[in-house]
Amino acid sequence: MADARLRTSFARVASLQPFYSGGAAAATADGALLATSFGADVMITDAATARLVHRIPGDGEELNALALAPNDATLAVISRSLALRFYSVPDFALQHSVARAHEAPVAIMRADPTSSLLATGSSDGIVKVWDIAGAFCTHVFRGHGGVVSALAWHVAGSGRKSSVFLVTGCVDGKVRVWDLRGGSEAASRPVAVLSAHASVVRAVGVSPDGSTLVSGARDQTLAIWDMTPQGRCTRRKTVTAGERIEALGFLPSGAFWTVGSGGSLRLWDSDGSQIAASGTPGVDAADAADTEDPDELRGLTDALYCAAANSVVTISATQDLSFYSVADDTPVLSRQLVGYNDEIVDMALVERGGPALAVASNNSQLRVYRLDTQDHDVALLDGHRDIVLCLDASADRQLLASGSKDRSVRIWAPADSARPELRTIAVCEGHAESVGAVAFARRAVGDLVAPFVVSASQDRTVKVWDLSAVAADGDVARPTSLVTLRIHDKDINAVDISPNNALLLSGSQDRTAKVHALTYNEPSRANGHRASASLKHIATCKGHKRGVWSVRFSPVEQAFATASSDQTVRLWSLKDFSCIRVFEGHTGGVLRVNFLPSGTQLASSAADGLVKVWNVRDEECAATLDAHEDKIWTLAVRGETETSPLQIISGGADSAISIWADRTAEDEAERAAAREEAVQREQEFSNLLVLKDYRGAIALAFALDQPRRLLTLFSHVATSRAEGDAIASVNRLLSDALGEAVEKSDVGSSITGLAAIDEIVAGLSHEHLVQLLGYIRDWNAVARTSSVAQLLLHAVVRLHSADDILDAFAAPPKEGAPKANIAAVLEALEPYTERHFSRADRTLVESAMLEYTLQAMDALGAHDMDLDMQL
Repeated sequence: MADARLRTSFARVASLQPFYSGGAAAATADGALLATSFGADVMITDAATARLVHRIPGDGEELNALALAPNDATLAVISRSLALRFYSVPDFALQHSVARAHEAPVAIMRADPTSSLLATGSSDGIVKVWDIAGAFCTHVFRGHGGVVSALAWHVAGSGRKSSVFLVTGCVDGKVRVWDLRGGSEAASRPVAVLSAHASVVRAVGVSPDGSTLVSGARDQTLAIWDMTPQGRCTRRKTVTAGERIEALGFLPSGAFWTVGSGGSLRLWDSDGSQIAASGTPGVDAADAADTEDPDELRGLTDALYCAAANSVVTISATQDLSFYSVADDTPVLSRQLVGYNDEIVDMALVERGGPALAVASNNSQLRVYRLDTQDHDVALLDGHRDIVLCLDASADRQLLASGSKDRSVRIWAPADSARPELRTIAVCEGHAESVGAVAFARRAVGDLVAPFVVSASQDRTVKVWDLSAVAADGDVARPTSLVTLRIHDKDINAVDISPNNALLLSGSQDRTAKVHALTYNEPSRANGHRASASLKHIATCKGHKRGVWSVRFSPVEQAFATASSDQTVRLWSLKDFSCIRVFEGHTGGVLRVNFLPSGTQLASSAADGLVKVWNVRDEECAATLDAHEDKIWTLAVRGETETSPLQIISGGADSAISIWADRTAEDEAERAAAREEAVQREQEFSNLLVLKDYRGAIALAFALDQPRRLLTLFSHVATSRAEGDAIASVNRLLSDALGEAVEKSDVGSSITGLAAIDEIVAGLSHEHLVQLLGYIRDWNAVARTSSVAQLLLHAVVRLHSADDILDAFAAPPKEGAPKANIAAVLEALEPYTERHFSRADRTLVESAMLEYTLQAMDALGAHDMDLDMQL
């Protein structure tokens, strides 16, 4: 039975944030760090965990190109502002900046193998070579017929006898070889101009021994050239690649790799014969054949070679990064990362060799993240031909259903126990419009864990699909529709099935939620009867003022919840279909609602970027979770396990996924411990006051950062001071009357009221002096405590010099504490102090007038008494 405790506290334990929005990217030689463009900024990401290590803010202009030196010591960045900046690695401090490196936008940049030179190619056909250490230009190469589209270095030998060549590719289809050691006259024109392509040259590379040069272009050809030590080249052969080439590079073995519009990493020998290919991750052959536009959906736009790790990182058009080991000239996929999820529209919890999260974002791919690991490894599933809009998982989480704009529903299952990646096992086709909602049967029927699935479409119909003949280890099935029924007047946004499979609930843009009786009859092999199903309308629930975006049955009660764009969540009774609860608090349309496993609470997400957890009984908001910058389209609730607390997972239009873990029990324990500690500290403080150990009491209050206790102590001392002043006055009167000295009280002879307190204030450390002045500033703003504040302020300025106070504020604060500002403290003290003195001055004037009045009345009374005596 689910834990019925109310959950009131959640902490974000993990977050999948976007780190790559397309364009320039680079990787360290060991593949440990990725430098990627994200708008105007550069994101430095740990490739093993997909966690952000550092963010380099941009200059406000979109980033055009970046490059990491092979020694991983320098990162070069250039944006549309044409400012070239050099950062040191790994602290990413700015080392040099060139305000205007080119006269036109830079399209590409590469560092040479020695990490001393950087080549930049611009859209006006100019290539410049920069000294990385000094950030000055060493060479300028002109003569290209348009945008420079490819760069590659070749360095042979060392010292003065070394040869340094720069190979450039251009949109005019030509490849040029430049000799940087050939003197100023030779360097002004290329050693060789190679013509073999009819389209943009996107990639060039030189073999490690310098004998072979390969160029690849978007005309789907590879040109292989024999290269002499002087840079002269002779074409050996031209190979038809069968795809538009976007990047290539050489391996230490002499083989080279290419990536392009075909979507796979391909390895070739130096003579242009293909050795191996990676295949497209997650794509079955049948699915690939059905794909209408493979270039758009699966094409690779770039690749990064990590020399120390002997691996290649491929980058897709959808900002997915795949890491391949290329040892023994065989590409082996090791892991994948998603740089940008776009707008996340739905999620579902599934099994992928462990707990996993399936994510549907604004593209045709499904992303499946492992939740039991810290590396955020993701599997990319291709199959749909258009954007995926909705997801649902079977009760045992072994099956996943996805609905798409391609008007189909796909059923996914793990391929086998040894290979837990999901594959398509069934395709349900028949809707006339996009499929916007799917729901599996919630209870097994006979031996069938998921006997049917329900889909809803923009064609305003729902279909019940028979899954009884679908096998997880068989061929792709084509299930038949058992029922097709038009149930709404506008788009259907959500459907759900009751825990006993007896009811179907739907929500629509027509502002209603409808309940239908659902009957499913399993097939009978003995009688030869096929499966059948029926739907019968029971009730229409009206009450929302705008479209209903989400519906969900309660797991324990005869009730269901609906979420609407009218910013409310409503709870309805299944007995009479009346609204029994209204949950209000969101400031944007509520897009998703989900019950927690106990059924006593529900979670909702909205366009205001917040997740709220509600108590069903009292309609109170128990917790508000804030971690998104845009609307939150989807929620998933993962129940508590032996190793993991209850979790709420949210996905939003900001491309971020946040995982929230329940901390109610931990927070309650911490609060109980804090209360117990507070009682102990209070008793300890009281004991110190009784023992008159003021130094210990003040040190304890400072250590606990509890100004209230200090205020109590100083108020007590101030009262003692007033009593001491009264005693001193009595002593003076007695001394005058008796003509002899009377023993003075120590209480009234100090600044604060006690000499011991004066000594403590005088001996305060810089840290405690700043802390006390901060308390005085706060106390001085309240009339009730201003007298104590003024007394202590007087003591501080009397017992500490101005230089000492300035030194206290200039000292570095302790770790984690904010830097104190003496100007801010004085600005806060001055107006209130002036107000207090003005009030005291008015009181003094008024008291003088009162004293004069009383004296006048006494004189008048004495005069009247004299008259009476005379009479």
